[in-house]
Amino acid sequence: MTDRIAELKAQCISREVRGTNAFDSYMIDKFDSEKFAELIIRECAKLVRKHNYQSIQNEEPLYGITSSEILEHFGVEE
Repeated sequence: MTDRIAELKAQCISREVRGTNAFDSYMIDKFDSEKFAELIIRECAKLVRKHNYQSIQNEEPLYGITSSEILEHFGVEE
């Protein structure tokens, strides 16, 4: 696993208090898999934007899929 994936994973963990009172309460880590998927999709779209920008700067033709198509395919708002 790359460092970037580990960073994205860390952004998806939240702490929750469980229990009925102060004497039997405890903390759990909750992983939000939907947020993790969205962050990965956004990361992919960001890479496409970067590639397309570099291609335009170098006056190279653009090929393939756009970042908007990736986001739309997975139903993620820009």
